[in-house]
Amino acid sequence: MKTVPMSVRVTPDDAEFIARLRVEGATTPSDKIRSLLAAARRRQQGYGDYAECLAMVQETLAEPLARLRQAERREHVHSELVQSVSEWMPEAHAFLLTSLSNIDENGGQEALVELEEELVDRVFRLLETTLRMGVTRECRGYDPEIVSRHLERILDLAEVIRATR
Repeated sequence: MKTVPMSVRVTPDDAEFIARLRVEGATTPSDKIRSLLAAARRRQQGYGDYAECLAMVQETLAEPLARLRQAERREHVHSELVQSVSEWMPEAHAFLLTSLSNIDENGGQEALVELEEELVDRVFRLLETTLRMGVTRECRGYDPEIVSRHLERILDLAEVIRATR
């Protein structure tokens, strides 16, 4: 594809930001700006491809999650809850973005029902994972009793639901 040369003026802060910005496969300022343009185009045009969208969401979270892992290593701690949510969230986010992009604008109640069904499935998978952390009094977490403290309200709610069915 033929490219068009462009000249852009940016503030010193923006120039420093681009220099520090880490973009996979991009090393020069031109590469990084092309990558930013491609990401903006995907946001505007929608997310039709789940795998591409998942990769983009994971890329967005890569740096903060790396800092989290470094902090955990430095402090000699780990949280199963934080790990579960940080694995679940990009998948759920990518699913929602691609599903919303693919919903038929001319009605499509079936698509809406399917979207809801798949979202509920994802939410309950996370819920089940979290509830499994409450099997014992303490879980592997920064605060080992965090799940247990919140579990009592969930168990009370579950009892009410069971009683009213």
